[in-house]
Amino acid sequence: MKKVLTLWRLDLKRTMKLLPAMLLTAVLLLAVLSGIVIGLLNTVYKDSPAIQITVAVVDENDNPLTDLVIQYIQGMESISESCRFVMVSNEEGFSMLREGSAAAALVLPDDMVEGILSGDNVPVQVYFPENAGIESALLRELTEAGVGMLRVAQAEIYGIYDTAMTYGAYDKLSVLEADIDRNNLAFALDRLALFQMREVSATGGLNLMQYGMASGMIFFLLLSGMSGYSMMKAYPDGFRKQIMRQGIGIAAQVFGKWLCGLCGIGITFGCFLLLVKGILTRIGYSAWLPEINLRGVGVLLAVLFCVTSYVFLLFQLADNAVAAVLLLFLLSTVMHYFAGGFLPSVFLPDRIRQIGNHLPSAYLIEAMGSLYTGNAVSRTIGILLLFTVGFWTAAFCIRRRAGI
Repeated sequence: MKKVLTLWRLDLKRTMKLLPAMLLTAVLLLAVLSGIVIGLLNTVYKDSPAIQITVAVVDENDNPLTDLVIQYIQGMESISESCRFVMVSNEEGFSMLREGSAAAALVLPDDMVEGILSGDNVPVQVYFPENAGIESALLRELTEAGVGMLRVAQAEIYGIYDTAMTYGAYDKLSVLEADIDRNNLAFALDRLALFQMREVSATGGLNLMQYGMASGMIFFLLLSGMSGYSMMKAYPDGFRKQIMRQGIGIAAQVFGKWLCGLCGIGITFGCFLLLVKGILTRIGYSAWLPEINLRGVGVLLAVLFCVTSYVFLLFQLADNAVAAVLLLFLLSTVMHYFAGGFLPSVFLPDRIRQIGNHLPSAYLIEAMGSLYTGNAVSRTIGILLLFTVGFWTAAFCIRRRAGI
């Protein structure tokens, strides 16, 4: 046992000498992740609307009242942010549809405004392109919804006339019409009445920033092991034969290498957290990091055990440092994407989401996110420990078979 402890102590001293390189790698990774986060924030919180819809309006009569109506509609806040109405001729309107520069073309009938005032209500013809994009599809849905509302309003008017005729209440007709108009206008002007509101979250109980921080910390942990290959790779053949003669078995050798990786990744991650906390505190965003209590320490240890075992297993599969780093980077990136690390899993295809829900990254992100909510899930911690045992056992079998 004394020889085993001596070997572990020597390996840990060598790990401490490699820490500056690992910390430099951590700084470079932090810079890369910061650039990614800033880009995502600029994309998510940009002021310009996600969809701009251009509608071609055809009015052959050049009625000034039509221009007034279009200007009024264009000035509405909900319309002005996403829709743009362009007055064009008939040929220009259909040309814009064919070219895809307009999501729809509105052909206004003769004396449309006068028909609205007199009650004739001559219908407007709406044309959509054959290969409609998302703008045309959205506008089509809104148009069909508006047509449905108008049909209901018209049916209500007819129903009121029939009711007044049946009960001989023509003197109350104006009152009934006013009530219908008032209710329909209240329904149409209150946009919330058009939808059934149900609040959902793509990131569980976390807000977008908390989810991004949790996912970013896990991705940093996965990649931080790239600089630890030299401390977790197998011993050289000559040295391996010497320590085998001294009675140091495979399990002790594997555990010593894994322990060095755990210390190296753990210290690097601790320095990373301190650096990020200092930066965020400096700029006034210290609340972005979770408060770590005693339970949080247990969660972090489970996360570190799992990540270290995962990195250690990949390094046993690789023959050299280049192959090890590439394997770790590629597999970690793909796994993190499938688990919803770059984009919440609800936005991913069903097949990818089903696979990603069972990958280690999904449970690692969930565990890191529990530091914000303060509700550590025992099932998640248990699964991480099972992954740790599985990875470590697989690495042990690989080294045993290789005759370490």
